[in-house]
Amino acid sequence: MSEWESVLDGLATGVALVGGDGAIRWVNRAGARVLCRPREELVGVAAPFRLESSDAQGLAASWDPGESLCVWQAGSRDPRWLAYTRGADVRIGVEGALISFRDVTEYQQRLRSAAALARTAASMASDSSLEEVLGAMAAEIQRSPGVAGTQIITFGMFGDHLQLMGSAGFAEVTPFFDLLMASQDRGADLITHRSMSERRQQVLPGRRIQMLADPAWQPLHEYVSQLDWEDFVSTPLLSRGKALGALNVYVASGYQATPALLGFLGAMVEQAALAVDYATLIGQERVSARREERRRLARDLHDSVVQHVFSIGMQAKALRGIAGRMDGPLAERVETVAGEVTGLVDYVQRDLRGVVLALQPSVPARLGLLPALNALAEGIERRYDVIVELTVDALVAKDVEGADLSEDVYQIISEALHNAVKHAAPTVVRVDARLDERRVLWIDVVDDGRGVPADVTAGSGFGLTSMRDRASRWGGSVTVTTTEEGSGTRVRAKLPLPYGRTTHRQEGTT
Repeated sequence: MSEWESVLDGLATGVALVGGDGAIRWVNRAGARVLCRPREELVGVAAPFRLESSDAQGLAASWDPGESLCVWQAGSRDPRWLAYTRGADVRIGVEGALISFRDVTEYQQRLRSAAALARTAASMASDSSLEEVLGAMAAEIQRSPGVAGTQIITFGMFGDHLQLMGSAGFAEVTPFFDLLMASQDRGADLITHRSMSERRQQVLPGRRIQMLADPAWQPLHEYVSQLDWEDFVSTPLLSRGKALGALNVYVASGYQATPALLGFLGAMVEQAALAVDYATLIGQERVSARREERRRLARDLHDSVVQHVFSIGMQAKALRGIAGRMDGPLAERVETVAGEVTGLVDYVQRDLRGVVLALQPSVPARLGLLPALNALAEGIERRYDVIVELTVDALVAKDVEGADLSEDVYQIISEALHNAVKHAAPTVVRVDARLDERRVLWIDVVDDGRGVPADVTAGSGFGLTSMRDRASRWGGSVTVTTTEEGSGTRVRAKLPLPYGRTTHRQEGTT
């Protein structure tokens, strides 16, 4: 070994002699360690450092001040970020330039993580919905080197079922849950279940090969093949000892779940958990404010509007009495108008009583869901001269627990019933509530009337918006269609009922 080689070999910083053609001529021991290959294999390999040719010698005459950055790929290992500085041109056996370099991969990842966390914090500070915030987080994670796909899955704001709230990297998102449930029914092992139950990060090298080789995962084979990935990481979202969901990352082929990546994911799930906690708190405050507003409206309607309408009715009856003591055509006209006003007053009073009843908070909480629905049906039959056929699965009455869920179910049915009798003039309205094997509650309200207005069917009606808002809190939906007979209307609500948080039955994860 020559004297200059001995000197450079003793340095802790990587040093490489790079020829005018950009190939490595020699590298010291520290440099070989940074480049993750034996020195003899590096000779002749194209260097990652930028060397701009400016003359016949092939070396740049000038160089940017300070360190520059480049990326080095060593075989199947994760790419490494290198910071390098060009030294003086030398002639040591061969002509070239000495380049000193060091590995700054971890530092670069910390910078990227800090930037991602800052952007995430900014999105949390905005007025965006939880789904928009978690979607932005998934996109930030997706920008990290080595991430092929990202999913953020959390519990519904008011329920215990899981929902896919953020996704990046996948061309399709909608079919994921149905395919996942089909795989689970075939006995597939859901890793997110494990990460949430054990409350710790799960790293599975070679997960893609395992899934594609397992017949239980057959429904998801095509879906997960959208991405070029190998390893899988599931990190639970934790808050005050409870699992709020999970962050799933599909690690790209050629990359590994390095400590830096795992630490970054841990920092991101902390932000995601804060976002979920914040959204849940805001949602609960809004529910509380809405309940209080409903109480106030019910009091105002009862104490003011209902009393005024009652007074109008009394005045109309008095007017009819006066008309009875009058003679001539004017008396007949006065009596006719007074009778019409009396009829209108009766109609308005029926409507107002229904509105006041609907505004009363937590009717099912006081009576129980089934008794509350029976009372609702009887009241509508009495006020509107319509038959209400109520069929409620015994499992529904048993499993719809909690004030929030039972009230939403009650209010969805109440709104659908009132819409039917007000807009469709039916003779019969059938209400059917049943629970399927996956604990999905299906509610059908079907009338034999003339159908609801087109704007209501299209979704512009306030009542339909209210029903959809209530269903969406549980990951559900509401649709309005005409019946198979072509007349009448069907309102169908779908609400996935919560499972206990210890079972995680309805998971949205692999």
